[in-house]
Amino acid sequence: MLAASAYAQTTTISGTVVSASDNEPLIGASVSIANGAGVATNLDGNFTLNVAEGTQATVSYVGYQTQTVRLTNGIVIALQDESNVLGEVVVTGYGSAKKPGSIVGAVSVVSSDVLENTPSTTFVDALQGKVAGLSIWSNSGDPSSTDNEVLIRGTNSLYASTTPLYILDGAPVSQTVFTTLNPADIENITVLKDAASTALYGSRASNGVIVITSKKGKMGEKAQVTVRANLGWGNKLPDKVTMMNSQQLLDFGDLVGQPFPDEIKQYVADYGISTNWTDQMFRTATTYSLEGVVRGGSDKSSYYLSLGHYDQEGIINQSGMRRETLRWSMETQAAKWLRIGFQGNLGYTKYQTNGMSDDIYSGNIPEGPSIYTPSLFQYFARPWDSPYYVTFDEAGNIHYGDKAQYLHYSGAVTPDYITDNQKLDRNRITINANIFEQITPIRGLILRAQQSVDAYDSRLIYASIPRLVHLTPMGDKLPSTNLPLGSYTSGSSQNSFSRYYQFTYTNTAEYDFSFGKNNLNELTILLGQESIIQKSNAFGALSTGHTDPRLLSMSQGTTVTISDLSQSSSRIVMNSYFANVNYNYAEKYFVDAAIRRDGSSKFAPGHRWGTFFSVGARWNMKNESWLKRVQAIDQLSVRANYGQVGNSGIPNYLYFGAFGTTAAYGPGNTVGSGVADPGNNMLTWETTSSFDFGVSGRVFQHLSFDIDVYKKTTFDMLMSIPWSYTQGFSSGYGNVGKMTNTGVEIDLNADIYSDKNWYVGANFNIGYNKNEITELFDGLDAYTIPNTGTRFEIGKSSTDYYYVKFAGVDPRDGKQMWYTPAGNLSKVYNEETMAQFLGKNYIAPWNGGFGVNARWKGLALRADFNYSLEKYLMNNDKRYVQGVDLFLQGLNQSVEMLNIWTHPGQITDIPAATEDIEFDSRFIENASFMRLKNLTVSYTLPRNILDKLYLKDLTFHFTGRNLFTVTKYSGLDPEPAVNRVLFFYPNTRQFEFGLEVSF
Repeated sequence: MLAASAYAQTTTISGTVVSASDNEPLIGASVSIANGAGVATNLDGNFTLNVAEGTQATVSYVGYQTQTVRLTNGIVIALQDESNVLGEVVVTGYGSAKKPGSIVGAVSVVSSDVLENTPSTTFVDALQGKVAGLSIWSNSGDPSSTDNEVLIRGTNSLYASTTPLYILDGAPVSQTVFTTLNPADIENITVLKDAASTALYGSRASNGVIVITSKKGKMGEKAQVTVRANLGWGNKLPDKVTMMNSQQLLDFGDLVGQPFPDEIKQYVADYGISTNWTDQMFRTATTYSLEGVVRGGSDKSSYYLSLGHYDQEGIINQSGMRRETLRWSMETQAAKWLRIGFQGNLGYTKYQTNGMSDDIYSGNIPEGPSIYTPSLFQYFARPWDSPYYVTFDEAGNIHYGDKAQYLHYSGAVTPDYITDNQKLDRNRITINANIFEQITPIRGLILRAQQSVDAYDSRLIYASIPRLVHLTPMGDKLPSTNLPLGSYTSGSSQNSFSRYYQFTYTNTAEYDFSFGKNNLNELTILLGQESIIQKSNAFGALSTGHTDPRLLSMSQGTTVTISDLSQSSSRIVMNSYFANVNYNYAEKYFVDAAIRRDGSSKFAPGHRWGTFFSVGARWNMKNESWLKRVQAIDQLSVRANYGQVGNSGIPNYLYFGAFGTTAAYGPGNTVGSGVADPGNNMLTWETTSSFDFGVSGRVFQHLSFDIDVYKKTTFDMLMSIPWSYTQGFSSGYGNVGKMTNTGVEIDLNADIYSDKNWYVGANFNIGYNKNEITELFDGLDAYTIPNTGTRFEIGKSSTDYYYVKFAGVDPRDGKQMWYTPAGNLSKVYNEETMAQFLGKNYIAPWNGGFGVNARWKGLALRADFNYSLEKYLMNNDKRYVQGVDLFLQGLNQSVEMLNIWTHPGQITDIPAATEDIEFDSRFIENASFMRLKNLTVSYTLPRNILDKLYLKDLTFHFTGRNLFTVTKYSGLDPEPAVNRVLFFYPNTRQFEFGLEVSF
């Protein structure tokens, strides 16, 4: 009866084996089952077996990774190329890479196919929305900018660094790698999110770790040459700001009792000039790149060499970046017991950043932005000013001439006039390189030494060109000066230089062995030591008094002042010792423990050393006999861990009193000296404890999931706190306060449909993080930073806006109204007594992404979206275009100002012209958004055509970036994650066409 039953369950199973890279059938692939039976695939990659539904089979093919599957009728098995072996393991840090099912921590991997075809200068842009718990916002659209807010599981500190640690091929690197590393040279990026995965990095890991693994050749791999060429363009993202045209602005002047002269009104009526200055300030910018790669290897060596050129214009004048990269790596099995290797990245970037916007990019805006910042000038210039000089003949006919450098009616030069009369070049040379020596003296023991360097030289060359004093065609003196016509203004010349380098020396010993019955017990022990030496120095000088535009070196000026000279230097040393133990029983139970002891010269003797640790476990439930029989569950595991990691991301030399000099003063330019910083020799590590619980699995052979809940507590926060002025200093750093981050993350990946020709997949992730301050300093429950809208209070988020709450406009008299903290209405503004928390955060608590990935034969489509929810942003731009006081100073206004209150009974949010606009909650807008981050359509020629052309691959692609955004925010861009935006360089929408050929 049993035999008959087994026979009745046997059926005919048909399937197909294809290559995962191009979906082409694999001829002669082996499909075998446990009893030794098996078949080879035919010319179409098809096979047929008479077995029971759900039988496990092993599928193998030369040059591809072996895969074990459960057989179902019509199954399509996609084998990965062996060159992508890293897809089977995860690089988490020191020691050997690990299998995904053995990791006890929260780890996510982003593969190279996500990173390659992106028209952005930085790989960070491509990570947006790809990993649950990893939040990335771009604060600037400048091609050379590295101003990205990158957070892993929330904000961990109030004043110390919140930036993750970046590791490139085993060595720490600075954020300069954002723009100097070609994204196409990256194999994958691993995001380490909790203590179990980051504890081995100890004092630098409280904000998480991002591990970058570069592409390499493979031993025994046939040489392959790949060439990529891309051409594209970009423009400003559309916004919801509509400025008044000429007639509307004239009407508005009448409306508020500030009419424009009749001659202006007649001029507009006669010639109808109404310039949209946004179109004049922003341009369509081109992008192009060219890359070449050679990779391969012999039996005992491998190599990878890539050259890349990238050039992207900025959408405003005098901005853009050119990058040249050289990436090379090689490894050699010099002896059976010795492996040596080298990896290096050399990058050169030459870039410009619009000089009028420097302070805005850095957030240093002591007196407000310059009107010559293009993002502001678009709102300043009068619409009846033409972008070209105009003249009139005797009959009154208008004639247009050269592009205007001075706007006659606005009474100002244009931003282009500023940039055309200055020279500004920046360049940076970077190197990220490491060499390693690896010895295997006995089986299972690996001794490895690695020496790494992360370094760059940066230079700035600036010159303000002496300008000829002349009259414009419209009769204006340019530049406006008391100098006579025909003379030259005074120019200036500036040079500055900075150098940074970090040497990292890492030595590890790793021993892996099995023991017990059937060797079911596996133990891996890792011991390590690491030293980091970091140095930087910089200097600069400025001379003035140049009167000849041909002679602009610093030595050709006439004046140099002490305040125009600068010099700085710093040195930091860190030493560390660490250990890691991994235990694995029968691929079911995994235990991991790590400890690291760190010492840093940033702290005083006696407080320099900190100890950090983690312990975690994972239970692979699917390998239990009672769950193996459940066919609906392919994988299922649970894991938990706890640990502590540190943070020392504060300025240098805070622990001891610094001695400094004053600016020159008095007769003879005397320079004084004295204590510049009293220091705090009790400073020590800021520490974050972290607990994580996760569930991972795959069901129905289609849906994979990862779910994590976590809680992090930061204590002994490194924070600048106010001091009594009787001490002679207003503030200083101390270890005070506590803060928690609690959250949940969900990551889903679905293989919706696949057959020989088709594949359709989808992904979705979401992360929620609640931030809360739980302790401050000196027993305080709250601490307010005046005039910033920032207040730290126990029980509140650290990024919650604190402003007076706007209640609207009283329709009876046009006056503004505000809510008191008690909920009453008041027409008297008082920030000190009326400011309150608004429950609105500029760091969004909800972040994530989703996307689809579809292929039909050689045609593929990939669409990736990212989103932020419950995100708010102080739109400081709006204050400039919705204020009568600024209108009186010369600024145009948005069309909303036409609804200004003018008579009793009028319902409007724009108060009467006599009202002084206060800086309150009306400018805080909902900046939640959903954005199509990347859309890529590609086509790869079929194999039969490639063979005739003697090519391995030929692919065409189109990529669109930031194609559309859904948001209620009315400003230039909802994405920046800052306390306020003030005429930032807007993000861009980009389009790119590309070609990749391999042979």
